Amino acid sequence: MKKWLGLFLLSLITHAAFAQPNINPLLADSLKRTLTQAKEDTNKVLLLVELTRCYTSIDSDVALQYARQAKALTNRLDFVKGKIVVGIAEGFILAHTNEYASGLAILMDTRRLAERFGTPQETAVILANIAFIYTMSKDNTKAAEYLEQAKIIQKNHPVADIHLTLGVIYQEMGRLDTALVNLHQAYQTGLKYQLPTYVTSSAYFLGTAYAASGRPDSAMVYYRRTLAWNRKFNITGVNARAYQGLAKVYKDKNQLDSTLFYGKKAIEENGNHAYHLPTLIEASTLLSQVYEQKNNLREAFHYFKIAMAAKDSLSIQEKNSQIKKLAYEEEEREIRTKRRIEANKAALQSQLQVYALSGILVGVALLAFILYRNNRQKQKANNLLHRQKEEINRQHEKAEEALIALKATQNQLIQSEKLASLGELTAGIAHEIQNPLNFVNNFSELSIELAKELKVERLKGQEERDEELENELVDDLIQNQEKINLHGKRASSIVKGMLEHSRTSTGERELTDINQLVNEYLRIAYHGMKAKNPNFESDYELIANEHLPKIQIIPQEIGRVLLNLINNAFYAVQQRKTLSGLNSYQPKVTVLTQATDTHVEIRVTDNGNGMSEATKAKIFQPFFTTKPTGEGTGLGLSLAYDIITKGHGGTMEVESVENEGTTFVVQLPIH
Repeated sequence: MKKWLGLFLLSLITHAAFAQPNINPLLADSLKRTLTQAKEDTNKVLLLVELTRCYTSIDSDVALQYARQAKALTNRLDFVKGKIVVGIAEGFILAHTNEYASGLAILMDTRRLAERFGTPQETAVILANIAFIYTMSKDNTKAAEYLEQAKIIQKNHPVADIHLTLGVIYQEMGRLDTALVNLHQAYQTGLKYQLPTYVTSSAYFLGTAYAASGRPDSAMVYYRRTLAWNRKFNITGVNARAYQGLAKVYKDKNQLDSTLFYGKKAIEENGNHAYHLPTLIEASTLLSQVYEQKNNLREAFHYFKIAMAAKDSLSIQEKNSQIKKLAYEEEEREIRTKRRIEANKAALQSQLQVYALSGILVGVALLAFILYRNNRQKQKANNLLHRQKEEINRQHEKAEEALIALKATQNQLIQSEKLASLGELTAGIAHEIQNPLNFVNNFSELSIELAKELKVERLKGQEERDEELENELVDDLIQNQEKINLHGKRASSIVKGMLEHSRTSTGERELTDINQLVNEYLRIAYHGMKAKNPNFESDYELIANEHLPKIQIIPQEIGRVLLNLINNAFYAVQQRKTLSGLNSYQPKVTVLTQATDTHVEIRVTDNGNGMSEATKAKIFQPFFTTKPTGEGTGLGLSLAYDIITKGHGGTMEVESVENEGTTFVVQLPIH
């Protein structure tokens, strides 16, 4: 069942990925003729992809050959869009012919390209098919994770023809009600856009889903609809699968004559298509079982032999595919080896040329020196050397004085930058602690009023006193004191936490929770901006990986880096808001944490004005700043870069697009 399902989905999922109607084999002949005259350019890549799609439902091995030709050409041309489309095609073919590991690796690589350079719809289709691989591998937890990601994209960027894939995945998971919902949506999509493969496939899988959920009458309705639609579209192999579905339903209902009729129809209609052998095996096996049940051993043995022969053919076909796979991998290794040899040869030739040129230059310099020495008088040379020595000594003294002055100035600027960071930290703490202090003040004033009211009540005579009112006032006082205590502790925890990170660094590394550190400095930076500019408004968000490991860092230094990056991000969105004057612009700063096998990554992203390539090239240079005079020293990012790269062995990079925003990426080693 798993083998047949992969083959059957192969053609229809490829169509879903490219959002195109069914392509018939006649078009393949026309495309092959065009291919013989095509130039080595991007158009040829797209032509090879079309051929891949044509052969997907006919011969998956041929389809894979065209996909790999397209892949080789895209790599030579560095055609990024082509790499995405080819990666989807090749990944799907491997994934849906039980080459799960290879298919998953290609789809994962293609996903990373699609997220950077492709469309959300392409990413959603890739995620859905990764989920399909995990489903067929019985890893429903992973499958559900990628399904959820695909559905999130689907909400904002609808992919009309993804429902069929989702329906089949949920059916394999055993979530039949959800599968039926998606399959019905797929069926309606196929009818709306008149997609032949989509209509017949969704109708067929509705039949299998209803059969699996114990509703044979509904299953028969959709199997018959599959046959009815295919009379119009005439897609090879569809009738065979529908008849086989009807045969299984009648077998379950113990209507053996009908089972025999539709089982034979399945074999008769089973033309040359990608899932020809699985269909023949399934139908022959079913007929053999029914004839054996009817005690017709001759016919039972006849169909049993057909099933066995088909299984042998399928086994040979799979072995041939494996041999072709090994040959392709060996060819790829030879190509890579040849490229390395050519690269080494070119490097060696270049090195030899450098050595030869260096020898010539050394010879020329030596000859010039000899001629110079022989053509100058000895006394004149001595005087000249003496004057040069005096000049060198004077220049050396001036250089030393300038260096001392420069170091002093640099130390002052560094100290100024640190003091500025401390000021921003202090402003953020003060602004954040203001809220609990306001609560303390308000509840204190309210408690005074309640105490006065209670005192007045207690001064009344015994008969005039309202005991119930006194109890209410006492309860209110207790509640107020509890709230005062709560907010006082909150203020204390804020001060304690911030002082912990702002204390003088000992230079020793500590095991630190990066998520907690980022959260604290994100709030400090925001409140610091609010303290400097009460009119400042910006949304901010921390997207934290809950499974992030703790790592050994110097918290105070990393905190200074985070404060600088986040302050710059808030400054950028504030500048864009001020300069653009657009009410529609919504400033936002996002901080994301994630982990790889070797690093923890922190991404600080803003949707400000971004920066040019020229600015990006100089952004980490000391004393370079884009802020107006007096607003920045130009040392913040330089110091941050040194802390990350030299102090912690990590990396810091910047990604930016003008008028779209900027992302600073910090990677810190886990070990």
